[in-house]
Amino acid sequence: MCFNLKQILMCGVALLALTACGDSSNQQERQRPATVVGVVNVKARPVILYSEMPGRTLAYETAEVRPEVTGIIRERVYQEGAFVNKGDVLYHIDDEMYKASYEGAKANLAKAEAAVTLTQLKERRMSELRKKNAISQQDYDEARASYLQANADLQSAKAAVQTAKINLDRTEISAPLSGLISKSSVSVGTLVSNNQMTALATIYQIDPMNVDLTESVEKLVKAKRQNDLGTDEEASRNLQNLNVPVKLLFDNGKEYSQVGKLEFVDVGVDVNTSTMTLRASFANPKYHLMPGMFVRAKVQIGVDEYALLIPQKAVLRDNRGNAYVFIAEGLSPNQTVSKEAPAKAKSVRKFVTLGDTYGENWLVTEGLKDGDSVILEGIQKVTDNGDLNVIKINDINIPKDADYLVENSMKKNEIATTVAESTGGNA
Repeated sequence: MCFNLKQILMCGVALLALTACGDSSNQQERQRPATVVGVVNVKARPVILYSEMPGRTLAYETAEVRPEVTGIIRERVYQEGAFVNKGDVLYHIDDEMYKASYEGAKANLAKAEAAVTLTQLKERRMSELRKKNAISQQDYDEARASYLQANADLQSAKAAVQTAKINLDRTEISAPLSGLISKSSVSVGTLVSNNQMTALATIYQIDPMNVDLTESVEKLVKAKRQNDLGTDEEASRNLQNLNVPVKLLFDNGKEYSQVGKLEFVDVGVDVNTSTMTLRASFANPKYHLMPGMFVRAKVQIGVDEYALLIPQKAVLRDNRGNAYVFIAEGLSPNQTVSKEAPAKAKSVRKFVTLGDTYGENWLVTEGLKDGDSVILEGIQKVTDNGDLNVIKINDINIPKDADYLVENSMKKNEIATTVAESTGGNA
């Protein structure tokens, strides 16, 4: 009995101790000071939506220089790496044999012409004699056949002269297009032939310059829907109906000075990556772009009339990588606050879905609404459902000249016109 009483007394003491600790903990929690924070107001605004895509530059046109006749290279005329115009002579092939063939073909032509004259005269005489029955029909037929055969030989001789002239002209290898020419793969004295696999050189036309880009099908379909608004059914079916400007970014993050435009969207989807290929064209008057460069392009895919932007520093992530922010709940609109007169609020965690970055801000596609106050300063000490003292309320820092703001952009028709002018009509 005493033992049971002792146990009861010990349990009572423990219960009193736990109660005291709980009261102390609650008291400490009640006495915890409110976290001092600064917030930014989320404001819906129209923003131009861009999609940033990886890409590689490639020449607008490429031509391999190849010999069309067999012979020895006697001279390389052009300077390697220089600009050549269409029709400029690049190589001279030894033409002695082709000159001789040409002269021989012309001699055969003269012989054929003389034969035609002779057989024609004979055919006329035989025709008169036949009318007088002075010769047989067979004799006239033979004379007539000789004349026709001489005419055929004449045509063959003319074709031979033309062929010999073409081969002679081909001993001068000319540029098939204008552009920058590569180093030569052959030197003087090399034997080349019209069926060899190796090109003598390659010419690249790089003004304008093409850029091949890749993008997910999902984003392209979304852009297509937005661009189809207000268009008829026939225009909607055209996959190339994406008349939008394109900006180019180098590896160092600098933007290319020329604005390009989207020229082509492939009609097939890569089944392994679910991506499609797009091609943009850029004016390249100073040759800042060279074939084979890796670049990134910002393609305008539409306008979000109610875009919500928040600073990147305001976004936190949990252990699973999910993005969230803390908002100050309970603030009044246009409330004036200061260190001396802070506003009371409660912290609330909001998970958000993020889109692309715009300057130093994230585009929020889900999780926030217009007018939310997102905590930016003092966020490290904020806990969910905690007390706040808001001492600073600011608007989100967006440069007034930001190119993604609709008010700084041109109207759609003006964009199309400017892009066409920037490419100089070369695209």
